[in-house]
Amino acid sequence: MDSENVDGVAHDLVSLLTREDRDFLVRNNGHQVKVESLKGKKIWLYFSASWCGPCRRFTPKLVEAYNELSSNDDFEIIFVSGDNDDESFNGYFSKMPWLAIPFSDSDARDQLNELFKVMGIPNLVMLDESGKVLSEDGVDIIQEYGVEAYPFTPEKIKEMKEKEETARKEQSLRSILVSQSRDYVISTDGKKVPVSELEGKFVGLFFSLSSYKACLEFTPTLVDVYEKLRAKGESFEIVMISLDDEEESFKKYFGSMPWLALPFRDKSCEKLARYFELSALPTLVVIGPDGKTLHSNVAEAIQEHGIQAYPFTPEKFAELEEIEKAKREAQTLESILVSGDRDFVIGKDGVKIPVSDLVGKNILLYFSAHWCPPCRAFLPKLIEAYQKIKTKDEAFEVIFISSDKDQTSFDEFFSGMPWLALPFGDKRKASLSRTFKVHGIPSLIAIGPTGRTVTTEARNLVMIHGADAYPFTEEHIKEIEAQYEEMAKGWPEKMKHALHEEHELVLTKRRVYGCNGCEKQGHLWSFYCEECDFDLHPKCALEEDKGTKDDEMEKASPGEGWKCDGEVCYKA
Repeated sequence: MDSENVDGVAHDLVSLLTREDRDFLVRNNGHQVKVESLKGKKIWLYFSASWCGPCRRFTPKLVEAYNELSSNDDFEIIFVSGDNDDESFNGYFSKMPWLAIPFSDSDARDQLNELFKVMGIPNLVMLDESGKVLSEDGVDIIQEYGVEAYPFTPEKIKEMKEKEETARKEQSLRSILVSQSRDYVISTDGKKVPVSELEGKFVGLFFSLSSYKACLEFTPTLVDVYEKLRAKGESFEIVMISLDDEEESFKKYFGSMPWLALPFRDKSCEKLARYFELSALPTLVVIGPDGKTLHSNVAEAIQEHGIQAYPFTPEKFAELEEIEKAKREAQTLESILVSGDRDFVIGKDGVKIPVSDLVGKNILLYFSAHWCPPCRAFLPKLIEAYQKIKTKDEAFEVIFISSDKDQTSFDEFFSGMPWLALPFGDKRKASLSRTFKVHGIPSLIAIGPTGRTVTTEARNLVMIHGADAYPFTEEHIKEIEAQYEEMAKGWPEKMKHALHEEHELVLTKRRVYGCNGCEKQGHLWSFYCEECDFDLHPKCALEEDKGTKDDEMEKASPGEGWKCDGEVCYKA
């Protein structure tokens, strides 16, 4: 909640924090502190729990801020625990240098949660000396500004935001990399390199994490590009922005790199991640010689084009796009599936099928994995479509491209598929993922008889139209959609239904939805109430027993799982 939205009520800290049988708070060594002694101080109420991952990650940052501000002697933090038992509370509280509501006083803790409408943790409520709420966004404030926002008044936060906005408009390499306590970056031998030595150069900010596989795989490619550019005398430097939590991991990872870095756990690391709105790893932000951002992430361009992507200017990317366009127009099945001596796919029992045997056929590239619930949910639908298409056209094939974690998982998943596959761990997967920009699974890419891409949205087409989507061309899909438009002409535009008497249901195009009547999945047409997010399949709404085209679309409701949003499993 923004500070200007708080109600301005002055809470009486004594009545807020005490009970008839308790007029004290506790420290982690068991010492009691009278609540009366806190009068006239700023109070932060820290709602947190040991079982909460985000809480455990935020607490060390709050400890650091507390220690930096403790010399002011005008504020205190009070831990309001959400732990389930005394042992968990004590273990977690032992890491905190501030006070706490005794764990035994669950009524006080519950009352504070209710009073401040705590719906999620970690939550940090900041109160001023009079007990008025300064902000209920204390977690965001500490993460964004740290102790620089002291005394955390609305005026100070506004001032910080204005400074940040000005810094964005007047961005320079110094404003990005220099902090109040540091005007240098470091080399692998620990030498301090002044940021001023980097000014006037192209600088890549390499956001990375040593434990993340994609970063480890990208680093050798980046090293190769870096060393080639340096050998050519190009004015280019890289500064690693590490997101590692363990110093030993940071040192080992950084030790393999020929460039510079911010010091381990420098406060600027997370601040820069927020400043550049980091959304993927690895990320390489490019800063131009004038200190302005040239590109928000060139990692993919470097993976695809290597040194040719330099100097990462809009003009260079326009040139690369022309190259990509020419490559797409000249694309053949062999150009995307053959790499060196890897000129085959496999069938059952590992039988090698030459890619040349597939030339001239319609091909679906199926990116999937056994661990992915939406992939497992989609598989029966794809098998059904495959078998129907094969009965009509033998010049059709599917190739499974696995993101499984091990050979056993691959073998188990592939055993239930009636088509071909790339071998597990095949290096061609990375190239194909880049070529077709596959960022989530399941994904289905349609390749035509000429070897050129027909559509990257074949998964949606199979979900909606099943085998009738074949051969997935734009012209064919338009014909199908015209049939659906014709089908809907006989249906009412609006209707009332006994299952949803509150509002009228409106005939609406909906790509995918769950029918609130039959509880199955539907596609394309729904009788829909936007206000209530209520869907009825046309068959259910019109109470027709006769099947419609949508009958084929009611299967494979996506499951749940980590890294998944219900329909798609995205790369972390």
